[in-house]
Amino acid sequence: MSNSLLFDLPKELQPFHQAIENTLLDYLQIKITPITVNNNINTSTLLWQNKFGGLPYLPKNKQYPLNDKGKYLRLVAQLNFTEIQKLKDFPTSGILQFFIDSNDDIYGLDFDNPISQKGFRILYYPEVDKNTNNLITDFSFLGNLAEDSYFPIRGEFTLEFTLNQATISPYDEYFNNYLPELNRENNDLLLDIYGEYYENKFNSIKHQLGGYPYFTQSDPRFAISKDNEPYQLLLQIDSEYFGDGLDICWGDVGIANFFIQPSALKKLDFSQVLYNWDCT
Repeated sequence: MSNSLLFDLPKELQPFHQAIENTLLDYLQIKITPITVNNNINTSTLLWQNKFGGLPYLPKNKQYPLNDKGKYLRLVAQLNFTEIQKLKDFPTSGILQFFIDSNDDIYGLDFDNPISQKGFRILYYPEVDKNTNNLITDFSFLGNLAEDSYFPIRGEFTLEFTLNQATISPYDEYFNNYLPELNRENNDLLLDIYGEYYENKFNSIKHQLGGYPYFTQSDPRFAISKDNEPYQLLLQIDSEYFGDGLDICWGDVGIANFFIQPSALKKLDFSQVLYNWDCT
């Protein structure tokens, strides 16, 4: 998708049209559909399927991920890029998995070192083997998924992806780099007008792959040294309710983000992913 999207700007923002349009970024919006409540270890999705929650793709020659105390992590998201629309610099094949700690009331988040994968884990399998004889199919060792009181996902969700575009969010750490004229230090009124315009046109409170993030508090990338390569959004998982014990809820209706440096993404190196979630 090219960055030629035409959009109507409020008259106060029209002088900054080109600068705003230059921030347009492709992303994949994710629609989730609940399929089951995990009252037991059974799952309704294929092991290699795109999903939030449920059971992971795991070859028999690989170890299930553990936290730093030797406890099993839980699958929060699995992305099979063979079945996903292409997104610039993202994988075009293979399975990417996101695990977090369900034994921890902050879901494995390390506030002091958010790239330390002690309480979460990102795994990538470049090739996908659909021969179940080569995969772990018995996950009874995990116990009852429904008993994970700290896990933010209740049930299991299939994923659909839609290619979309958005301009930079006013919540983004790098907003002032792209649109310094709209910086609150320079013009409160313009920033408020942009914020309202952004929320009406591009609201970033959603599940998405790539694009610009949303936060209920502040951008965690502020805590990373300015000398480091900037982190871009890899995956965002929002809170969403469906009823009947099917929901995703990060704390008090918060949102989770996983970030990666562009050079690492191009190399398919997921060892330094930055994980964060927050709520009001």
